[in-house]
Amino acid sequence: METQFEKVPSNVQEVPGRAETLQAARERLSQTLSGVSEQARHAAQYADRTVHNNPWTSIGVGFGLGVVIGALVALAASSRNSG
Repeated sequence: METQFEKVPSNVQEVPGRAETLQAARERLSQTLSGVSEQARHAAQYADRTVHNNPWTSIGVGFGLGVVIGALVALAASSRNSG
């Protein structure tokens, strides 16, 4: 009598149509990652140009974000200690 495990193919390539599906998914993933990488590269170039064109504004924004994040962390820490 044949068991369930003997029916399962040992290789994905043995399943009809499955290899094409996996290959198509792999190609779509590659294209998506390529697009995301390109967008990230453009965003980094834009940020670099902006910081170089407005250094003091960039320092002010960084300082402001640091203060806000620090205040949120301090608030979270104090609420944890009191609760």
